[in-house]
Amino acid sequence: MAGFVIGFGIVRWQLFLRLQGIPIGWWENAKLSLIGAFFNLILIGTVGGDAVKILYLMRRFPGKRHQAIVSILMDHLCGLPTVVAMYAIFCLTRWEWLAASGLSSHVAVFAGLYLGASVVGITLLLGLAMSGWCERSPVGLPLREQAIKFSQALIIFAKHWRLTLAGVALSFVIHWLYFGTFYAASEAMRAEVRLFDIFTIMPVVDVITTLPISVSGLGIRETLFESFLSQLCHVRSDIGVMISLLGFAFSVFWSLVGGLMFPFYRP
Repeated sequence: MAGFVIGFGIVRWQLFLRLQGIPIGWWENAKLSLIGAFFNLILIGTVGGDAVKILYLMRRFPGKRHQAIVSILMDHLCGLPTVVAMYAIFCLTRWEWLAASGLSSHVAVFAGLYLGASVVGITLLLGLAMSGWCERSPVGLPLREQAIKFSQALIIFAKHWRLTLAGVALSFVIHWLYFGTFYAASEAMRAEVRLFDIFTIMPVVDVITTLPISVSGLGIRETLFESFLSQLCHVRSDIGVMISLLGFAFSVFWSLVGGLMFPFYRP
């Protein structure tokens, strides 16, 4: 399942690379994606892997820095509707069960507010972009250049809505498989955790671990799993930690494949 997460991620990014006029082949895309996964593993947040992919694309296609950034931005933004939908489907519909986790329920509230603020912010920016306000804003306005580029990316989303929907559909598959790796870990540890329970916990864990506050979410992910599983599923704390580490290890395997490719890759 972790391998399919990488595979479908390659397909999704390829859609947006082609849209931006960056014609790299599937094999080169696969190598860049695995190398990016390796740097996401060893650096804080997901910025490191994205920066490496942008640098390589700039060396291969000079003058297409903006297009490279937009392709990665679109790739990431396609995942937001998926996480919001899964949070609504699993977390909100089972809020009484999730609230029984005690202090961890506050983390679930924060994740919901964070997702809600992200949706509202992007919706507002899309409205401003479609009205052309960013281009008409005062020249000396802070972050004006970044706002214009981001608004242009959002307009591309709207114009190519079929491709955007295809990216969102792939994001659903990717997240289902990614969440499923942690269910596989719970099965391997012989923990009596239902698939539905894992899918209720994972949207919260996914949001918190993507914040740039730890390396690959290590420590935070284990704390959340330990708390949620012990309070809600009556799983021993050490088993909860092992489920988190094992589920993470499935993704680490493919990141290390990217690490092996990195010294030999030349664009």
